[in-house]
Amino acid sequence: MSPDKALLLVMMEPPATLEEEFNDWYDMEHFPQRCALPGFETGKRFVCLDGWPRWLALYDLASEAALETPDYRAVSGDKATPWSRRILPRMLGRQRIVARQVSPGHAALTTSPIARLALAKYPGIGKADEPAAISALGKRLEALAAAQTRAFRPVTDDGDDLWLVSAFDRPVGADELGHAIGRVDGRSAEVLNIYAPYRRG
Repeated sequence: MSPDKALLLVMMEPPATLEEEFNDWYDMEHFPQRCALPGFETGKRFVCLDGWPRWLALYDLASEAALETPDYRAVSGDKATPWSRRILPRMLGRQRIVARQVSPGHAALTTSPIARLALAKYPGIGKADEPAAISALGKRLEALAAAQTRAFRPVTDDGDDLWLVSAFDRPVGADELGHAIGRVDGRSAEVLNIYAPYRRG
């Protein structure tokens, strides 16, 4: 059996005075560097329209082992570039989440045009409750005409956080999304952000 597909999800926001350089760094160095690493299958950037922090990067990984390769270690941590070491310590709200995909199977983020991306985190959903929660959320997102929904669990926690990544081919508003998936099984979403694809300029 092949290993579970994984996702590297990184959220952050630069100070306003650093945003132009932040995007230069991401576009010209960091993003191309990461996307060229073995085991990194796709990479996409998004800008937050509702929620925080402002910037999101999603990388589909063949498995979490992609983050343990010599190639990855050669450009990470104390081996990061001088530009990375200048930018990263100044970020606000930085979150780096490595998660295993639990549904559906081994699907990657859709290659169809994405108008909006929704990111939701539900705490306190154990593995026993997972199938019912994913089914309920999936039906609600299907009613909103989501093009694709995937569910993930972080690899570094106790297994009680469930994350959803939902792609839409149309704009979706915070009110309709919150009404549909703001709660499941009596649990409120701890994160419910809406993004648009990043386009420079």
